[in-house]
Amino acid sequence: MSFGHGFKTKYFPISDNSYNPVNHGSYGLPPQCVIDKYYKEFCADLASPDTYALTIQPDSYAASLKAVAKFLNCSYKRLAFVDNATTGVNCVLRSYPFKKGDKIVMPSTTYGACANTVRFLEQKIGIEVVVVDLVFPLTDAEVVAAFKKAFDENTVTLALFDTVVSMPGVKLPFKELVKLCKEYGVLSLVDGAHSIGLLPMDFADFEPDYYVSNLHKWLGLPRGNAVLYVDPKHFRTIQTMPISHSYVSTDAELTAEELDNLLVTKFTFTGSKCYASVAAIEEAIRFRAEECGGEDAIRKYCFGLAREVGEMAEKKWPGLKIIENEEKSLATAMITAYVPMEDYSKSFDASNLVAAKAFIKFAPQYQIKNYKSYLPFAVHGGKIVVRFSCQVYNELSDYEYAIEVVQKTIEAFFLSEFDKLSL
Repeated sequence: MSFGHGFKTKYFPISDNSYNPVNHGSYGLPPQCVIDKYYKEFCADLASPDTYALTIQPDSYAASLKAVAKFLNCSYKRLAFVDNATTGVNCVLRSYPFKKGDKIVMPSTTYGACANTVRFLEQKIGIEVVVVDLVFPLTDAEVVAAFKKAFDENTVTLALFDTVVSMPGVKLPFKELVKLCKEYGVLSLVDGAHSIGLLPMDFADFEPDYYVSNLHKWLGLPRGNAVLYVDPKHFRTIQTMPISHSYVSTDAELTAEELDNLLVTKFTFTGSKCYASVAAIEEAIRFRAEECGGEDAIRKYCFGLAREVGEMAEKKWPGLKIIENEEKSLATAMITAYVPMEDYSKSFDASNLVAAKAFIKFAPQYQIKNYKSYLPFAVHGGKIVVRFSCQVYNELSDYEYAIEVVQKTIEAFFLSEFDKLSL
């Protein structure tokens, strides 16, 4: 069966057919077989919590670690499951022994929750934050050069950067940035919230100090599910979030075997919660291989659809501009565009936070309540941007409708809300 609406009907029947799902990048959607596996594990846990927690969950956790390790081409002992990418970033940043004056480099496009964690350390410990300003479209070389300049001008302890930025949804040259970090002796923390299931991730040529990826966004698991990668040299310092029964002091006396298994030991069970999503990982990987035809087939369809969406959007909406560089390296299965707000109001200025926040607050409610569709907006480079996410269950017509909804939403904002603002 080919991808598209028919594929959705067969494999994603839980999806509300009255809703237009074009924002997959935010929350993801598991296929029915994964939901069934999740529910089976959830019920097994409830049926006999002692049995599940003490005899089933540890083995299930290890099996899922090994499945993801094979998917990433790395040792399962370097992996741990966390609730989401933000949790993984917190595990790293709040465990590492930063000192007052240590410098963390991060781009201006850093995901808000992760940027807030860095700012927390700035206030709590006195670390210094160096922000690399990125306004897209940029070439990969320009992004690397911007980080290199920050490294040349500062003594940096750690750099935090994305695989794919949340907003705008553009891919960064993350492998090149990891190599740059190694050249400068800078620790690398890669926020890969959008990576596993979206990009080909192979640790044979990718060696960060830390990396975290959501599994619910693009791999097809129920929320929240993410995997954290840690280089073995950081096994002693990394701790769970929250600190739990499995805590091991950084100076504990450990055998070579205990040290080798330390990450798995710390993270296998961090407290009473539902581990059913972790148990469903092997089924998600199987579905993608067998029912979808493999990762290459998925990417070919979703990346191709995203480019079709971009071409269609620019034709359908004069003034809208897709964010892409000459190398065509920014777009993935997500594609982002600058919105011509000036065509609706010459007085609207996205660099004015009051105006921008008012529109971004208005847009989701209006789209969903009136048209059962939603495309996310943000401010980037002093302009409003909109992001499209493409998945195997989508077709081009989904985005034709979504664009019409967005245009009506902007019109409604200027008719009913903009004049109320005190600007």
